Amino acid sequence: MKIEELYDNIAGSLNYIDLVEGLVRGLLYGDFGYRIVLRRADKGGSHRMSDAIQILKGYGVDTFWYGFDSQKMYFRVKKRQARWAEYILLHAGVELLNPAFDHRNAGYAASHAPGWMPRPWSAGREQTMERVTESEQKKPKGILAWLDSL
Repeated sequence: MKIEELYDNIAGSLNYIDLVEGLVRGLLYGDFGYRIVLRRADKGGSHRMSDAIQILKGYGVDTFWYGFDSQKMYFRVKKRQARWAEYILLHAGVELLNPAFDHRNAGYAASHAPGWMPRPWSAGREQTMERVTESEQKKPKGILAWLDSL
């Protein structure tokens, strides 16, 4: 074992700030979450932890309780978001080392073309509003539409 790996193993276990923050957030959420494990990018992993967190953030998934050792990086997502988080990360091509939360997610990711990503929930309203034409915006709605139909 190299000295750098030994240091990473020790430093990762002494990461008390993230440990305390994770415990506090787990208590606040009432959910200590599901642990996501990634291979470190400098050890042959496909993505950095910050990349995975940004991908999940775009889809409304909260992450907390970060950690690392000489080979892997860890973070947690709420258990109620774990299936969705795993689905998103697999579609993004992130290599997950943790046991599958939902074994169907790997099949779902394989059934789509490489690079395909579902539309983020946050993009739904803005993209839908862009499609509304001016004539649709001027149409009467509610009671006025009902009165016009008489």
